[in-house]
Amino acid sequence: MVWRSQRAVTVIAAGLALGLTAACGSGGGSADDDGPVTITWQAAPFGDRSDDARHYLVDAFEREHPGIDVEVVSAPTNVDTNRASLATQILGQASTPDVYNGDVSWAAQFASAGLALPIGDHVAAGFWDKFDPATVAGASFEGTAYGVPLTLDQSFLYYREDLLEKHGLPVPTTWEEVAEQSEILREAGDVDYGVAWQGASYEGLTCVVNEFLAAGGGGLVTADGSRPDVAAPGSRGALEFLGGLIDDGVSPRATTTYQEPQALQAFTGGQAAFLRNWSYAYDTANAAGSGVAGRVGVTAMPALEQGDGTRASTVGGWNVYINPHTRQQEAALTFVQWLTGAETQRLMAERSSTIPTVDSVRNAPEVRELSPVLRASADNDLVSRPTTSPYYTQVSQATYTTVNSMLSGSLSASEAVRRLASDIEAALAGRRL
Repeated sequence: MVWRSQRAVTVIAAGLALGLTAACGSGGGSADDDGPVTITWQAAPFGDRSDDARHYLVDAFEREHPGIDVEVVSAPTNVDTNRASLATQILGQASTPDVYNGDVSWAAQFASAGLALPIGDHVAAGFWDKFDPATVAGASFEGTAYGVPLTLDQSFLYYREDLLEKHGLPVPTTWEEVAEQSEILREAGDVDYGVAWQGASYEGLTCVVNEFLAAGGGGLVTADGSRPDVAAPGSRGALEFLGGLIDDGVSPRATTTYQEPQALQAFTGGQAAFLRNWSYAYDTANAAGSGVAGRVGVTAMPALEQGDGTRASTVGGWNVYINPHTRQQEAALTFVQWLTGAETQRLMAERSSTIPTVDSVRNAPEVRELSPVLRASADNDLVSRPTTSPYYTQVSQATYTTVNSMLSGSLSASEAVRRLASDIEAALAGRRL
């Protein structure tokens, strides 16, 4: 097998309106034709930095499927540039890349614009049973899955093991416990404040709000994605609690400007006792140069006492999609199903500590023991964002701008709920720019 990831492929990145439609092409290629077929897989590097998953996955696949060669094309590492590049190519009827990695939030946008094959129409119905329903829902549009979950990212609560042990405190399982323990550690002079999280006006805040609403028994939109759900009982209380973390000094005023790096720095610098962040943060917090290395624990996301015990974690990560214009549809489907199969997911967990998307693998005792993050991941309750709407970008913008205003003191929780409901309704109807 000749590794081809260094072949240069240049595309023009342009901002395109994903609401445009494009005709679906028919895929006629087959791995059963005479001689091997070649498919291209566009993906940015992932896995461990020293052990790029693309390399060992292609090697393993080609050994098992000698009739299919996979050529890797390196995607732009910037997500927005990557999305624009793919849209440019596929709207132009390009047949390659045949397969591409895409953010979990792209499914409905790409599907509605004719940029992805409806994979759900080409696999057996039982194929999806191995995945958490939240990951499948996030990969679907109008009831059909257009992406297959490849890598799963989750949010976690990180904590200072040494400080909890010092004060005889248990690992918290609710946000109320996080707030109470934060006060104890602050009064003892161990930290400047309790918990760092993402409160800036950007997508990360939408993920946080999504979790708090779910923990409170509500959500951004209804289960069928047709209308806002922020006025559900518990939503106002969940937002009030979130804002109260700042008002009560549990989180710093600067939280309204924090994205992932700033929140992580507050934790690794020793200012905060707790941190809400994604799976990568565990290794970073324990790496050389971190002020808290060797003293960091990780657990599933906390619940809210006012809720039903849901330990809500927003679904993150990457799906794998198929170009609707591919000339090698059968080979592409074979590759996608292999990438997302149980054996491949186990291989990725063992070599890259990637959180498996297949439930049976993620929950297997031997996989959970591979790392503290994998052990904690099985206890999270996955909650998808309302990405089934092609207007998800507008829904998210409505969410993070309104809640950031609330966190900054410009709106009350009640006012935020009313504005959110109105703006999300307009977004879902395509009326909000």
